[in-house]
Amino acid sequence: MIPEVCVDILDRLSPGIEYIIFNQNVHLTWKETARHIAKHYTQGSGLLGVIAVSQHNQEALSYAFEHVDVRRLHVGIDAGTFHVVDGPRANRIAYMPRRMPADAHKVLELLRGRGLLDSWEVVPLDRISQTEVAAQLQKTKIFLAFSHQEGLGLPPAEAMACGNYVVGYHGFGGREFFRSDFSTAVEAGDILGFARAVEHAITQENAQPGWCQGQGFKASKFILSEYSLEREQDDVRQIYADLLNAK
Repeated sequence: MIPEVCVDILDRLSPGIEYIIFNQNVHLTWKETARHIAKHYTQGSGLLGVIAVSQHNQEALSYAFEHVDVRRLHVGIDAGTFHVVDGPRANRIAYMPRRMPADAHKVLELLRGRGLLDSWEVVPLDRISQTEVAAQLQKTKIFLAFSHQEGLGLPPAEAMACGNYVVGYHGFGGREFFRSDFSTAVEAGDILGFARAVEHAITQENAQPGWCQGQGFKASKFILSEYSLEREQDDVRQIYADLLNAK
């Protein structure tokens, strides 16, 4: 099994060895040279199949390599770590500054300029452990997603699992879980639309305290059902059994 960013190592294997490519982000597929991609994603080269982690990735890979067997695996989110914690939450907004920092800065300045953050704490989640991220997300009401060309996009999904109302870019891979009944997707690069969407959430929360948590509970229920560890395990067993038995 080879990750999508390391297909070049297949050149060092003995001829005749069969392999599966685990492609976690279709946007990284062509990070290697075209020669490697053309050679190792070709039917009959020893490739048994490709595994993708989102509907977007599966469709893009099937489009690029139409004769290759591309299977979808649902990535599991650990409900023991990412889940809703009972109790009220303070007016806190979280985001990850390492993702599209220029856009994050502009959106936050637009909100500050309108005075919308005067009674809200903005928490950057950076250089902390997974458990610390979860602990922070269990205390916030809104998460700002600055995802860019993701395989799936775990940060916004994990924020939803912890009960946040998520606003932002779906990164294409996350389009499947950015549902309008418990989140707001914004067109990539639209900082004005982003700021307006956050303002709407803040306004709703100010008018109806608990609004964000109500939306977050719906988001958490969906995420932890759609992307459970049990589903991931079932997918892994079925996909590998199918690909290996089909050789």
